[in-house]
Amino acid sequence: MLGETASSASARLRRTKSTPGLAERLRLTTTAQRVRISLLLLAVFLSAWAAIAVVDSPSQVPAIWPAGGIVAGLLLTSPGWTRRWLLGASLSLIVVSYALHGYDLVPALGYSASFVGAAWVVRNRLVKGLGGRRAALRDSGDVSLFIGAIVAGSLVAAAGYGLTDWLVGEGNPWLGAMCAFGANAAALMVMLPLFLEAVTFKALAGPRERVIQAVLTLGTTVAVFYSSGFPLVVFAVMPMFAWHAFRGTLREATVLLSLVAVIGSSASVLEIGPIWETGLRYNLPPEVVEGILQLFLLDCGLILLPLSVMVTQQRMSAERADAGRETLQRLVASATGTAIIATGPDGTITLFNPGAEAMLGYSAAEVLGERPDMFHPADELRHQAGRLRALPTFADICRASIAAEDSHRLWLFRRKDGEERIMRMTLTAVPGESGELSGYLATAEDVTEREQAHRAMLLTVQHQRTAVERLQELERVKADFVATVSHELRTPITSIIGYTELLDDGLVGELSDAQREIVDRVDRNGRRLLLLVEDLLTLSQIEASALKIEPVVTDVRSIVTSACDRLHPVLANRTMDVRISTPAEPVIHHGDPEQLERMLTNLLTNAVKFTADGGTVAVSLHSDGESSRIVVEDSGVGISKEDQDKLFTRFFRSNSATDDAVQGTGLGLTIVQAIVSLHGGTIDVFSKHGQGTRVTVTLPRVAPTAITEPRPQLGSATG
Repeated sequence: MLGETASSASARLRRTKSTPGLAERLRLTTTAQRVRISLLLLAVFLSAWAAIAVVDSPSQVPAIWPAGGIVAGLLLTSPGWTRRWLLGASLSLIVVSYALHGYDLVPALGYSASFVGAAWVVRNRLVKGLGGRRAALRDSGDVSLFIGAIVAGSLVAAAGYGLTDWLVGEGNPWLGAMCAFGANAAALMVMLPLFLEAVTFKALAGPRERVIQAVLTLGTTVAVFYSSGFPLVVFAVMPMFAWHAFRGTLREATVLLSLVAVIGSSASVLEIGPIWETGLRYNLPPEVVEGILQLFLLDCGLILLPLSVMVTQQRMSAERADAGRETLQRLVASATGTAIIATGPDGTITLFNPGAEAMLGYSAAEVLGERPDMFHPADELRHQAGRLRALPTFADICRASIAAEDSHRLWLFRRKDGEERIMRMTLTAVPGESGELSGYLATAEDVTEREQAHRAMLLTVQHQRTAVERLQELERVKADFVATVSHELRTPITSIIGYTELLDDGLVGELSDAQREIVDRVDRNGRRLLLLVEDLLTLSQIEASALKIEPVVTDVRSIVTSACDRLHPVLANRTMDVRISTPAEPVIHHGDPEQLERMLTNLLTNAVKFTADGGTVAVSLHSDGESSRIVVEDSGVGISKEDQDKLFTRFFRSNSATDDAVQGTGLGLTIVQAIVSLHGGTIDVFSKHGQGTRVTVTLPRVAPTAITEPRPQLGSATG
């Protein structure tokens, strides 16, 4: 409880500090605000006292002009915290005014409350939905809101005044209510515009014209209201306010309307003028006579305000249009990199911006009134027209382009000096105020260099495409030639090797040692030639993507031993240490054993050829759960860094192979790479010049569920 009490006390203390009292608020109010509020309160009292003084008390004519309008303006323009205080002060001042003229407390309080309440209603209606912004007269919506607020407030005044007459039992409540409605409406219509914000423009009329018109307006009003016998002449004043709405300013016209109201009211007080005489002639009640005067003031205000606001809106629209036109002109003038040409509906040039002058070499004075056809060669106009099926004139082409929604095209322009330029031009129809066609707008950008570069690039690409196609054709012819020649060579070479075997076996007679040596050489060279033919055939298959594998379940250890067995002819007459290392358990893979053996044979043959006598060549097989690695190492001459990047290029021969005259075609590693790729594997080479080479082939293993009986080994290991 103690904590809650302390918290409540703290909250009250914060509210006390954050909400200043009346004295603090008065201190924060500026001197100008205090003076203004004081003067307006004084005006409320004096105007109410003066109006009541000139009204015959028994008539019960509402004496609210101009106090009601001043109270509404005071509430509308004063700081928010002062409004309730000013409401009470205004009510008190008007009650005192009635009391000083002998009115009892009840009618004085009733009449005063009626008009002060009306002012409060008007103020609330005008600021509703404005978010604290001051009410204004800027557009027709503001005028409608203003008239609606006046009607609402005047109805409150009429109801209060009629009810007071009924309570005190004096006068006719209906006539009093009617007169109160008119008096309050007139007071608000005349006085309240002085308190509203309005868009101010310089008057269309000069000072002398405005002074003369003001004198005429006031003079006519005096002449009308201080004459007799012509009651309808009062309406001659109304058209003058139409002139003020069009030629003057709203503020000046409102002041004149206030002076006209003072003149009319003074005439009624002096019991002269056409309105007063109308009441005498037709024996009208004072409320009706007063109503005629208020109707006259209301009509003047209803002529002035809507017309003045309408003219203000038109001038604002014209000002925005002028600003937009000036902005557009500045943009057009500043667009030096773009040609902007505007034409009328008949195609004559109406606008030629500096960008167009720079691009085409003409000045605006030379082309205004001419037709844009002069900027294009005749062939260009015919080309553009033929594409759109239009007449070969710029106007017809514009019309057809816009109708076909094909208004963004390359055009050929001809400058004044005869140079032809390529421009990308966009055509746009320009609508008039009523939606009719008022002309065309063409914007163009010089793209000559860009188009020339583009065309040159296309020509180059075309030449390159032709060259590539020729190279591809040459490659195809070469591949066909190699394949054909290889097939044709294979049969006689096989025959030669077969006959050498017959000679070596002694089927045609025993050979001497010299003859046997010659036959061996023929056999070796025949086999070399057959290997070359097979490599060429394989290369043809690789290039045609026709090389296929026939995978079966194979023990890779057999591949290693078979490849080593095929080294015997290569190792003849060589002193070299060949080492083989394979696991004791089977290494099962799903692969093509013949192609894998060929791949490994090529690697081992290379290792032997590039390793000098006394060196070492080692082949090892390693296996894990997912893949197997075949590693071929040698202690040979190695491969330089620059040659390693070209190892798998067809027909590539390293510098060391060329220098040492090592036999070979440069196709072995190309075939090796193709075979490894077909098996989903990878090949890596590590070598240093003079320090040997290590080649590692990694092959993915088959899943255990796919393993069947292993293929039998093809031979035994040799060392």
